[in-house]
Amino acid sequence: MGLAAWEAAKAAADPAAVLTEYKRMEQCEVAGQVYPAETAPCPPADGAVPLPDCGGYPPLLHLWRHTRPTADDPWGPWAKVADASCPQDVLPAFTAEDFRRLPLAPTTTRLHPDDPNLLTGLGVVVTATPTTQELTTTLLGFPITVRATPAHYTWDFGDTTPPVTTTNPGEPFPTTGQVRAGTFPTGVIGHPYPHLGTYTITLTTTWTGEYQIAGTTTWHPITGTATTTTTHPPVTIHESRSHLVADTCHDNPTAPGC
Repeated sequence: MGLAAWEAAKAAADPAAVLTEYKRMEQCEVAGQVYPAETAPCPPADGAVPLPDCGGYPPLLHLWRHTRPTADDPWGPWAKVADASCPQDVLPAFTAEDFRRLPLAPTTTRLHPDDPNLLTGLGVVVTATPTTQELTTTLLGFPITVRATPAHYTWDFGDTTPPVTTTNPGEPFPTTGQVRAGTFPTGVIGHPYPHLGTYTITLTTTWTGEYQIAGTTTWHPITGTATTTTTHPPVTIHESRSHLVADTCHDNPTAPGC
């Protein structure tokens, strides 16, 4: 029976819990013999085994255990189960569930052109800002810092086409060079809407995480991911028609297409 199982059994009044007892105590040592400081600190002549430096946190004393055959028998001698340690070293892992409860900010995004009215076939280009976030929280009372990094982006353009998932945050549509309407250069994430209508574009960002306990320098990976969703105001797709005209709309405002 381990410490956690013993504590649970004791809380539940399990009869087995009275046959084993755990206790954290100093370890005294003299002439190679070790024993716990059960009722008082180690005598100066013996001396206590030095405790670890836990970066300002109180260290956990050595863990000892003794047993007895029945509840009516005397306790046997103490045996050391584990050396003294730092409390942050025995903390449970920061889980994916913990990660998902953090208030991660949705990814900042932009549409190009940034206009609620677009034309069929020309399409819209989307970009995300790949910003890493750091948040502070606690794990069993210990302050920790969590670092969230965007791993991939899933764009849903709101029509019948499948969402687009990429590790690329995207680039604005180039303003120079010859690019045919409805086509998108490498690195540019775009979507040419083929049909009229009003659509809502959403981005789901998947984040990976790691955490660091205050007073330490090690980053621990978080098993699992978290997500955030960025929703844009609706865009309306219009149709553009061309007409052959004899003069300009300035000269003839009622001409087709004016």
